[in-house]
This record gives sequence, C-alpha cells and structure tokens, in this order.
Amino acid sequence: MHRVIPAALLSVLASAVQAQTSSDFNCNNFFRYGDNPEAINQAFLKDPEAMAWNWFVCLNQSATSQSLARVWEQLKPTDQVFLADGDKPLPYDQREPTPLAVIKQATALGMDPNQIFHNLDSTQQVDGLILEMGNQVPAAQKGQPVRFQLLMGQDTFDYILDKGVYNANGQAALTSSLSFPASAWELKTSWIWIGTDENFKAQLEKDGYYITQAYYLQNGSQYQVGYAALSGMHVINKLTPDWVWMTFENRSNSKYTVTNAIPPAPMTNTTGPTPAAQQANTNFQASYPSLSQYELIGVQYTAGGAPKLLANSQLESAFQSQSSCLACHGTAAYSAQKGYFSFALPEQDGIVYPTEPLPDSAFVGYNKLDFVWSLKRAQWKR
Repeated sequence: MHRVIPAALLSVLASAVQAQTSSDFNCNNFFRYGDNPEAINQAFLKDPEAMAWNWFVCLNQSATSQSLARVWEQLKPTDQVFLADGDKPLPYDQREPTPLAVIKQATALGMDPNQIFHNLDSTQQVDGLILEMGNQVPAAQKGQPVRFQLLMGQDTFDYILDKGVYNANGQAALTSSLSFPASAWELKTSWIWIGTDENFKAQLEKDGYYITQAYYLQNGSQYQVGYAALSGMHVINKLTPDWVWMTFENRSNSKYTVTNAIPPAPMTNTTGPTPAAQQANTNFQASYPSLSQYELIGVQYTAGGAPKLLANSQLESAFQSQSSCLACHGTAAYSAQKGYFSFALPEQDGIVYPTEPLPDSAFVGYNKLDFVWSLKRAQWKR
C-alpha cells in the first residue's frame, strides 16, 4: 500500500490523496489538476512517485472510445508548432495532414491510414550523439538509431502562441523572461524502430512495449513507414515553480539498445529507479497490466533536492552521470545578441553538463525560457 495522508488534513485534501494512492485516481481534467489544483499539489508533495504514476496512467488511457490512440498521442507534436518556415502554426486541435507519400506506403503495407502516424523526426540526443539499437534486435536493425518525438499540451502551446515565440523572430524580440502557466505540460518520447518486421514487432509486444504507426524522412527525400515501440518517456509539468520532471522507460530496453563502447554493451540506467520509484513501480505495475513493463526511474521537482541525478537510458544515454533534468533545463535562455545559452560547461572540452542550478549571474543579458528547451526548435521567418 502507498503512504497514508494524516487524518488531520482537510477532508478535500484527504480525498484527493486517497484517490492518488488507489487505482481509481480521477483523470478528469488532469492536465489542469482537476477541480482542486492545491489538493493535487499537496498530494504530489506527499508522494511524488505515486502521483507521477497516476499521471502516467492518465496519459496512457484511450483518448476516445472510438480511437486506438492514447491520451498523450493527442498532444501537439513540436514539428507542428515550430514550423520550418517560421509561420504561425495551426490551432492546437488541428493537425498538419500526414504526408500523402506516407499514407500511400502505409495503405500498401496494410496499415490503418485513419489512425495516428507519429513523425519520429529526431535522433540526436543533447550531447549530439545517437543511441543505437543492438543486442537482440534483428541483424537489419543493428546500428539503427533510437528515434525521438516531442509533444506539448494545450496550455503550453497557447502560451507560446500568445507570446509569439513559435519562431526565432519572436524569441529575438523578447524583452523579458517567459513564465509558463502551472498547467503547462511537455512530453519527450523515445522509440525503437520496427519497420515492417512482424517477428520483431511480436517480440516487442511480448516484452510489453506500446507499439504504434510511425514514419520519418530519411536523407531529406524518402519516407520510411512502419511500426515503432515506445521505449521511454519524459513527462514534465509546471505544478511546481521548478517544474516536475518524471521519466519512465521499458524494463527490457537493455535487450534492444546498446552503449557506444567497443564492443557495445547493453544500455542500462545508472540513475534509477530510485528507492521511492521502486516502491511505486511495485504498487502500480500490479494494478495496470498493460503498463507493467514500464517503470518510473525517478522524479525531480525542486532545485537542490533529491535525486540530484536523473536520466532516461534512452534519452540521456551516454551522459547519465552528468544528467539532471531540472538543472539542464534550468539553463534554457535566449539572447538576441548571443543566441541560446550553452548548457555545456567549459570543462573537459565542453562535455560537462550542470547537475546543480546555475546562479542568476550566469544569465546576464539573456531572457530565460522557463525551463522549456523545446523553444530552441523555432526557425526564422524570412
């Protein structure tokens, strides 16, 4: 059982915490913390790992009774926010159409053209390297990169639009730092590329991976279309001033992803699961079989708090010993004269990343971007 809130707390708070620590957590309007954000905040502070799991469950509910998609798949992908030409994006609920070439390939492959196709448009991690597939993957997949996608919630999107920072022009015109609303959310997901290999797909399904339709543009000209398996997910929101940083990954990732050592070794997570995350994993995995092969690695939510290090083996693979979600994102800042702040510290040839928040003096001349590094994807409107 989870930890119990003292009976002396207000009844409404006790009710919220009871919901938090049971399988009937109320997911209604969870992106805005339901009807009582303060109660959710207090419940989170009492047991961050249980709340992280409850949010993960809410994110992975079916979006509608008619759709196979999960709630998080309805969030806005950043490639549809920060457009290549710097133009204003479509409204939050409208999507750019899936490329016709993708639909044609998918139809020929027997895939469902009416369901979501994720554009897995990224492969580089923060350090500029890729994470390679290996170990027990098919020979044709060895050396292929794990792919990534970023998504954001509506209130994140609305704030970006309101401030006009969806392109680099808007960011250059800033006269003060940004401050996103408490209901801002972002996700970063990592994916093992399956393609059309049905045996590999079945193997990953057996290991509890969530599998969906996806595509990416190869060499700027040819679309690759197929299936992909969700290997990891960063979940962040601004319930607390320093944001809440939660990360999940599949327990079998070491079977399919490898280090960049010679010879490669199975990729593992060196930062967790933390002891508190282990307890939450035990409780929630038993209650949610469809998510039971995913585990919470840990939660960060306050500068200087524990855990100091937090990484996802799929998203911060090679620099887990220097990975702090909160400290790294705390450097998000932009200067019209200097460009984006460099979070690589001038030590060891610039490959050291902050694990503690930097002092305010480091950001003189910059406007801070309120931890939101996805803004760096913005392009100039010419």
